[in-house]
Amino acid sequence: MRIRQIGIMAIMLVSAAFFLAGCSGNSQTMPTGRAVAGINDNPDKVAIYFFWGDGCPHCMYQKPFLEELQQKYPEIELKMFETWHNPENGRLFSDMAKAYGTNAQGVPTTFIADKFWVGYAEYMGKEMEDKIRYCIENSCINPGDKLS
Repeated sequence: MRIRQIGIMAIMLVSAAFFLAGCSGNSQTMPTGRAVAGINDNPDKVAIYFFWGDGCPHCMYQKPFLEELQQKYPEIELKMFETWHNPENGRLFSDMAKAYGTNAQGVPTTFIADKFWVGYAEYMGKEMEDKIRYCIENSCINPGDKLS
């Protein structure tokens, strides 16, 4: 009887760990069967798809940078997807990379319009901001539309 209780407790702990891992961070997931293009709730905004990993040091520099850009440019719709602990987000990352003609190489990876960046450095931040400004002034594709 005691072994059975320990087994049940272990199953409950593992289930809780998987649940919490899926809920960690500021990530978003795609409900099954929903078109990814539907993530962009406002087609008048510049959609940024940011794939990151919980504990990734480069991601921890880029997240606040993107959040600052979102404050600076209200025309941005920032979508963050934690991929290391969320398999559904990992699949979305892989699908997005394929749509851009590449493989999901690592995080952080950011998709804006027709361009993507793997990794993060200051010069990439400048390129991203330039692309955002271009898209605010011109019509750019929502990266999610590439998956449709």
